[in-house]
Amino acid sequence: MSRAKFGFSAHPDAIADLRQLPDAIRDQALLHLQDLVHGERVATRLEGRLEGCHKIYLGVGDQWASHRLVVQFRDAPADSQHRREVHLIAAGPRLDYAVYRSAQNRLGRTGLNLPPGMDPAQEVHVRELQEARVRAARARSVRPAPGTAGATAYTTASPGFATSAATRKAR
Repeated sequence: MSRAKFGFSAHPDAIADLRQLPDAIRDQALLHLQDLVHGERVATRLEGRLEGCHKIYLGVGDQWASHRLVVQFRDAPADSQHRREVHLIAAGPRLDYAVYRSAQNRLGRTGLNLPPGMDPAQEVHVRELQEARVRAARARSVRPAPGTAGATAYTTASPGFATSAATRKAR
């Protein structure tokens, strides 16, 4: 095994995230993190609110990209033997962008731009208003559960192409 090229650190909540992953996904995550620390793996750059962060795809079987790791490559502390470190910010399911929201919250990049020096009471009020708008928007966009009536099914097949014998007979 090669010598580590980077140090490693993690947000305390990211460690809890790793513990909550399914066993097979957690094992894969740990191997990917080891490869990152050794400089043997690359990660995909993120944009927008997570600019400066990178993602790593995780998953097994037919769920090959169901989870993500969100990491930063940053300067290591002065007492480290490494100049740079891999910092784990979040780990979790990609479904509904849960892992990305966790990373944004942990980095304080929630999209709410407040002027510097704002009165703390006013800041709390502004944040509460934003949370109320988000809750209202989510309430308006209720999606049906997969497999229920009204759920949209997406396919990569051309229109009119039957993917199974049962579907062909139905046409």
